[in-house]
Amino acid sequence: MYRKRINSILIVCTLMIFGMTGGLNAQNKPTSSTENSGSFSEVSLKKSKIPESQLARGEDIVWKRDVYRMIDLKKSQNGILYYPVEPIGDRMNLFSLIFDLVANNKISSYEYLDGREIFTDAYAIKFKDLLKRFEIPYREKNDPKKANASIFEIDAVDIPSTEVTLYYIKELWYLDQRNSTVNAKPVALCPILVRDDEMGETRTYPMFWISFESLKPYLSQIPVSADSLNSATRLSAYDYFNQRRYEGDIYKVSNLKNQTIMQYCKTPETIKAEQERLEKEFLNIDTSLWEKSQRQLQKEADRKKIKKSDKTSGKK
Repeated sequence: MYRKRINSILIVCTLMIFGMTGGLNAQNKPTSSTENSGSFSEVSLKKSKIPESQLARGEDIVWKRDVYRMIDLKKSQNGILYYPVEPIGDRMNLFSLIFDLVANNKISSYEYLDGREIFTDAYAIKFKDLLKRFEIPYREKNDPKKANASIFEIDAVDIPSTEVTLYYIKELWYLDQRNSTVNAKPVALCPILVRDDEMGETRTYPMFWISFESLKPYLSQIPVSADSLNSATRLSAYDYFNQRRYEGDIYKVSNLKNQTIMQYCKTPETIKAEQERLEKEFLNIDTSLWEKSQRQLQKEADRKKIKKSDKTSGKK
């Protein structure tokens, strides 16, 4: 009996010694170079679930307007769409991504028409025509995997990602009576090439329209920083657009004449004033679309009576 008790004590002591040794080894275990360098691994979005689109039934949409903005990538809030100018490993800017997707027939691009966006096969752009139109050097070869088809080789330095410093973005604003909410979402993007012509004048060339929905699976996998002051990449490029974190000036709102602001406002001052008016109008759209309740109307009437009474008594 004493022998069993002694054996039990020895076993317990042995376990305690191993436990202490393991703890010391864990404390003395060298940290990785990543930990020593003070850097952190970024959040990977490659296996994240693609977010579902906002769905609304046609019969629930009682009001809607198209809003067109120009996004200037030189503004700090939009800089994450422009850098890196040339691809660095897996990192590339927005236009490099779009160019690669169009080149490999993963998404379709459509003709930029004056005041219209038509996303049908009849207006789809062929990649070779796109390269010729914007004078992008390429080498054409027969596709070994597909008969009577061609592949195009373009050097990375020839992709005009540095020249695409502007974008048009089309937003859809709508009132969903089912949820009693006003929503806004991007529906299309148009990269704009900015080049100096032979006379040295800077000109803009809208390249093509692409559906934002077709970009969603790819934008959802790209991590970006929330803003220029925060380098932690916990936001996807899709979230950046869907949450409307970009900064862009309105240049057109859907109207009967299909006019841009510049067509009915002729001076920089009137253009700026109209843009500010429209921004304010959309900012307060959720209150302006609803009819006031009888209680609200009665309160406003009472306030007017009090003000009128105070003015009258003041005159006396």
